Amino acid sequence: MHSLTKKIIILVCWTGVLALGAFLRFDQLAARPFHCDEATGARITAKRMETGTGQFDPQHFHGPLLSSLAMPVCRARGETRWQEMTKGTLRLVPALAGSLLVLLPWFWRRRWGDAPMLLAATLLATAPLLVYYSRMYIHESVFGLFGILGLLVILTNPRHGIPGVCIGLMFATRETFAISLIAWLAAGGVVALGNRAWFTHATLLAAWRTFRIPALWSALSAMVTAGYFYTDGFSNLQGAVDAVRTFFVYKTGAGHDKPFFYYLDFLTVPHKSGGVWWFGTPVAVLALIAYATTFRSAGMDNGRRNTIRFIAYASVGHFIIYGLIAYKTPWLMVLPWAHVCVLAGFSVAGMGSLRPRWQAALLVLVGLTVVAQFRQTRYATGRLASDARNPFAYVPTRRDIEAVEPWLQQVAKKAPQHALEPIAVIGNGYWPLPWYLRSFKTIGYWQDPPPDLDKFPVVFCVPDSSDAVVTQLAKTHTPLPRGLRANVSITLFLRNDIWSAWMSPDTP
Repeated sequence: MHSLTKKIIILVCWTGVLALGAFLRFDQLAARPFHCDEATGARITAKRMETGTGQFDPQHFHGPLLSSLAMPVCRARGETRWQEMTKGTLRLVPALAGSLLVLLPWFWRRRWGDAPMLLAATLLATAPLLVYYSRMYIHESVFGLFGILGLLVILTNPRHGIPGVCIGLMFATRETFAISLIAWLAAGGVVALGNRAWFTHATLLAAWRTFRIPALWSALSAMVTAGYFYTDGFSNLQGAVDAVRTFFVYKTGAGHDKPFFYYLDFLTVPHKSGGVWWFGTPVAVLALIAYATTFRSAGMDNGRRNTIRFIAYASVGHFIIYGLIAYKTPWLMVLPWAHVCVLAGFSVAGMGSLRPRWQAALLVLVGLTVVAQFRQTRYATGRLASDARNPFAYVPTRRDIEAVEPWLQQVAKKAPQHALEPIAVIGNGYWPLPWYLRSFKTIGYWQDPPPDLDKFPVVFCVPDSSDAVVTQLAKTHTPLPRGLRANVSITLFLRNDIWSAWMSPDTP
């Protein structure tokens, strides 16, 4: 094939993969209801913009990088206050991070070839897990981007402190960067054991002389990078202390404890829900094939062999560590599964040495994998985007909550003589309700109902406080049940005089 023609075909393939990844992440980005974690993240971002400062909470929240990246995007679109924020604007940052993640294998194409890196990019572009959480205003997509970037830099050019910058950005995103560091160090140790014949006094001394300064620079750059974001540009040094404290005082929410093999079952064992088969089994098979080639290919370059094994051991290390932690949510697998997708790309690296029938079988497996991922992704981000039957829609928000605020505005227009504020919210676990009430200025939140609750025009009550509220408002308010999250309802109590005005026929 002519060299120019080949280059054009390769360029078209890369462009198509990147366009596909971006399309899956940006298409109808604002359609799905806001998740409760998105709403809390939006509130943090709004407070930082409105006050001009940020205060990191080491007990309940992750790093400040997500909101630091989102604030200039919000300002550029004129959304500088809580009431002005929109889902689409906030989700631009994770969607862009997810799209850039697809691009990263391109930087390895000269080192490992276009075919394996194109496959890795395609798997990253279409993986339903990665796409779904790239469309949420949470930390995982940003964390996955800097995690894979760090992996690439460590394995390619671990000098000049660049790995430290990536690690610092991971730390500034979320505290679980420590898990990745442990997994990478363990993977490096296992690979080193496999190459122990290389370790002589001379080679160890040469390695020490070569890497001691870059390692020091990386450590310093990691601390400076993370410190910059935790201290709000070094203006609040307590943030650096709190960044360290989070490893000792962070509190996880209740109800998320799961068994050791939860992630393995979730990602690799096929199961049907919502009329769709969900499975990442083919990707895992391709990853195993890539790892197996390091034992069968006698002529394989030692650098490629060590790279593949490092990524494989790092992937396993992530799964083991996260499996040992009782607290589990699906989005924690974004970075580990991105490792698996990159590893799976190497499955076609030595395809030219296979017999024709095995080449055909491998190509069929690759084709089925991409098609299956694309199909699952479209269901996950489309019809089942906020449906509990979607395994990636973890504790999804009910769609009917989005109609509450517009309906209350209609009530206010029909009964202008009645004020709808102040609004009371009673109980715990009410997120993302504050997001959907942000157009109202006076809202009070109580764990237990106050004595004068019957004076409030509108009261929202979550199930854990419903009995007391129903008793207190039995004669003054009309209860209207609404959905909040999957299997979690909320009751809207509208004062009877306002309800009567709403129900009265329009005057001609």
